[in-house]
Amino acid sequence: MADTILLAIVILLFIVCLINIFLRRNKLSKYRITGTILFGTAVILLLFLFTGMNKIKSDLARIIHNSSPKSSYEVYSLLFKKPFDSCMTIVNFKDQEIPKVDCCIWMEVKLCPAELKRIIHLKKYQPTVYSNTDSLKFLHGFSERPVWWVPQYIGDSINMLQKKFDEANRQTLFFGKDSSHVYICDQAL
Repeated sequence: MADTILLAIVILLFIVCLINIFLRRNKLSKYRITGTILFGTAVILLLFLFTGMNKIKSDLARIIHNSSPKSSYEVYSLLFKKPFDSCMTIVNFKDQEIPKVDCCIWMEVKLCPAELKRIIHLKKYQPTVYSNTDSLKFLHGFSERPVWWVPQYIGDSINMLQKKFDEANRQTLFFGKDSSHVYICDQAL
């Protein structure tokens, strides 16, 4: 950030210098005008290269970090912040191998009702309740799900909470009456 501010200040000073040269062009020699313009251009280009290289390095580091595999606990913490104590166990987990290309983060989690209540209050989810026999209806939108991701086996009635961020991005939670087993699908396209 500091290098970008420095670049902006140097560019402004160079513009002021150019205006001054333009106003006093009859009083200054051609060598002095050319030297000042070349020196100012060189300084701006060097600062731009320095700023640009730092930006490229920063972006590459971010891409490498984001594409490196994360643990299930890290992903859960990114989605729902840190869980209560130790009342959460991730049974199954499948991350997006290539973010924005793979459809979803899939999780099967066993947790205590207090943890489920905490994550429900983090976002404004739209609630829906399905019977187990309606599983084909609500699972239709989850065609790329892993084999172990089976919310239809939670119980007779299945609570579905969904938060749509936009048309392509949504987060869905499925849980039963006892609130101890949750299936999570975080879709980010």
